[in-house]
Amino acid sequence: MSKTSQPPRIELLKQLKSNVNSFAFTPTESKREAVQKSIEALQGFLEAVEVIAAKPKSAKKPKATKRKPTKAVKRPKRTSEAGLELAQAKGGIGIGEAKKTKVVSAITGGAAQALEQRMEIPAPEPKAKKKAVLEVFTLLDGESPQDAVRRRRLEQEHERTALEAEALMSGAPTFDDSPF
Repeated sequence: MSKTSQPPRIELLKQLKSNVNSFAFTPTESKREAVQKSIEALQGFLEAVEVIAAKPKSAKKPKATKRKPTKAVKRPKRTSEAGLELAQAKGGIGIGEAKKTKVVSAITGGAAQALEQRMEIPAPEPKAKKKAVLEVFTLLDGESPQDAVRRRRLEQEHERTALEAEALMSGAPTFDDSPF
């Protein structure tokens, strides 16, 4: 059988798909007949194809490829205390308390920028920070931390203005020294 005598299988499949979709959205008797004709044409194509007898396969299963064994990295067993101390010193584990540091700009002390000298400074622990904040700011009932900061700033400004006023008054002449 030549390929030119029958429509190619792709065209048959496309026609069947088109007819089935058309029938599914608007089912009518004429569209049902078109689907049946497309199915019969595809069946005719399948019957016309010559089936080649398959060669009997051997009973062997395909061999699975084996992975090459990789060398396992063996860690030396540390039985001596010196070896354990050395490992801890390298990792910073178990010796004293680990001190957290942060990297800042060596020039300004602020956030480190690219291509700028840097230095490490000790970073305060979060609990220590919180305790320091709580020592400075006492929260009143129902007061948010932001409100406490505002209140503290106002108190500091009031103290500063009172000190300035006192300093000005101390340098001012008294009523007894006044010529009036």
